[in-house]
Amino acid sequence: MAAGKKKDPTRLPKKDLNRFRKVLEAQKKELLDHAREMLHVTHEDHLEQSGDEVDQSTAEYDQAFEYRLRDREKFLLKKIVKALGRIDEGTYNECEECGGTIGTKRLEARIVATLCIECKEEQEQDEKRYQKRRAYKLDFEF
Repeated sequence: MAAGKKKDPTRLPKKDLNRFRKVLEAQKKELLDHAREMLHVTHEDHLEQSGDEVDQSTAEYDQAFEYRLRDREKFLLKKIVKALGRIDEGTYNECEECGGTIGTKRLEARIVATLCIECKEEQEQDEKRYQKRRAYKLDFEF
């Protein structure tokens, strides 16, 4: 190590960052490949669409389900791109809420995590409290 340079214990080692980058890039490629494939299949399905009302209804249900899946994939793709950007910026394992460190085990479990475990738990508790208040409020609206 060069004189005057101290190792930052909160920074991920370069080998870990490279490993995470490879996994994220593979996930990104898989999502994009799947999206391209689905566009091709959807186009072919529109060309072949015929049949009775039940067949058409089933096809419409399947299409709506596919759209929901694509929305989820699009959301995950945005998270992956954001995580890759954080790797480039050197902030990949930095919690967006408190600025603390996101542990390696948490990143291995949820590679696109942006919150440390403490902040995530607090966020989940806030969501539960909000849901309880909302459910309580709705009970009195009827």
